[in-house]
Amino acid sequence: MVVYEKIRAIIDNNEHFNIISHTMPDGDSIGSMIALAEALKQENKNVSVYSIDGIPRKYGFMDKGDTFDEVQGPLNSVFFILDCSDLKRTGAEPGVFENCREIINIDHHVTNEYFGTVNLVDPDASATGEILFSLLHGLNFSINRHIAEALYTAIITDTGLFKYENTSRETFRVAAQLLDYGVNPGMAQKIFDEYPLNYLLLLKLALSTLELWSSQRIACLTISEEMRLQCGASMETLEGIVNYAKNIEGVEIGMLIYVNSQGEVKVGLRSKNADVSQIAAHFSGGGHKKAAGFKVQGNLSSVKDEVLKIAHELIQ
Repeated sequence: MVVYEKIRAIIDNNEHFNIISHTMPDGDSIGSMIALAEALKQENKNVSVYSIDGIPRKYGFMDKGDTFDEVQGPLNSVFFILDCSDLKRTGAEPGVFENCREIINIDHHVTNEYFGTVNLVDPDASATGEILFSLLHGLNFSINRHIAEALYTAIITDTGLFKYENTSRETFRVAAQLLDYGVNPGMAQKIFDEYPLNYLLLLKLALSTLELWSSQRIACLTISEEMRLQCGASMETLEGIVNYAKNIEGVEIGMLIYVNSQGEVKVGLRSKNADVSQIAAHFSGGGHKKAAGFKVQGNLSSVKDEVLKIAHELIQ
């Protein structure tokens, strides 16, 4: 592929690399960043990995302790931006990217804005980790167990352990190849089956807010900052709670609305069939057909009413 050759040339001709993903990182973004960082370090490159929200507890086992620094290196360094549909979602100040040499955009979101000087975007891929494995393998990088575990984590989290419809034959082929590098599939238990107590306490409160509309085809859970703090839960604890709304029998669209003390409303959207990325796009958000989200400054009630109006139209 021509784009592979461009990325290979950029890697060979530069020494300093920054790797960034989106705010509130998930398993795909964390796994992809760690895997790429390890691969570049094996070629004796200077690498800084940055996430404005740090690394979630459940993915901490992948971090060797030398990643997730501040953005470093000369201003003309190269940026890899992974699993991110647009530059705003990185949470970085726009000026950070002004003097960089290259921006390599690797992503699988259908809403990607192709903002890179080089774009490796495949909306048909199950995860950015799947794209990254093909890139590293195609460029003959040495893939060790650490890299393989990070990529496997990226894939299983974005496919829901291979149960989402974005799972393809290629996804299984890549996963099988990663097992050849020593990945133990049992690692999925730690990611999917273990929860801190504060997650369950917050979930209990969130479920008590359940609301149903449109003949019980739209479900919504609401979490306030007060609820989160009451449970001693971090922001990352919100991950996955939205699925409890979507997974109700008969529900087509599930929503989780989080409101903080600054009046910022964050909305996570999940569906069984409807294209919820259309709802997110209305609010300048992004995501996939069945998993999307956005955040806005506004009033909870008015934001909810507007979301419900669009959601109701989608399922008619």
